[in-house]
Amino acid sequence: YEIKECDWGSDVCSSDLARALPPTRPAHRGPRGTKEMIIVTAASHAECIWIPRLPGVRRVVTGMGENAGRSLARFIGAHDKPSVIVSTGFCGGLAGDIAAGTIIIGQEIDFEGVQIAVDPSLVSNAQNALGAAQLLFRVGRIVTTKSVIRSPREKERLSRSGAIAVDMESAVLARVARDAGTWFLPLRVVLDVRDRRLQFTGDHLDALRAIAHPISTLRLLLTLIIAGRTIGRAITAIATEPALRRGECAA
Repeated sequence: YEIKECDWGSDVCSSDLARALPPTRPAHRGPRGTKEMIIVTAASHAECIWIPRLPGVRRVVTGMGENAGRSLARFIGAHDKPSVIVSTGFCGGLAGDIAAGTIIIGQEIDFEGVQIAVDPSLVSNAQNALGAAQLLFRVGRIVTTKSVIRSPREKERLSRSGAIAVDMESAVLARVARDAGTWFLPLRVVLDVRDRRLQFTGDHLDALRAIAHPISTLRLLLTLIIAGRTIGRAITAIATEPALRRGECAA
């Protein structure tokens, strides 16, 4: 697929601005009469560029952490409500047996001790889609934190809650989706495993870290490419799953 740059100013990838579905498609049967469209969010352009161009899919760059919720709320307020919001991008692995490049389907999100459940039908539809595409995935709890988790010690501590992955956006975006009356699915890909320290955090010091740790930089770059391609394949599988596109979930 063709990868195009995202437009920072509009918070939506310019290559995926609204394209109407063919008129012969069945009417959407999701929550509150919403349109049959999927919003796929990514915290950064480094993640967004791996999301393929697909009919009925809008790619939204949200920023990290709490900023993600504000960006998504603004976007939903200015556009037709989607049938499903899929939060994708990279995450940290918390279970020792989860390898880099593994897709994480979040069935529950933990944020500061509060659990947010993901609709079981939505999780099941995602499992069917990824299984049919023969992609490696795990289903479990994602814990959302307010800061980047870098050290194996921090990851081990978070894993005690039963979480298998960590990110900074899923809980924030889930709240926005709930307030909008829209289904939400966290679908992440592991970039850094539990026993390896994350050298890069997306801040202004990353360039210096790259110079100081050339081998780690090369290793992370190769892992990022593999994980990025996995994001693309996962979103393609999800976006072509009819039940998931229409938001056909349990009430």
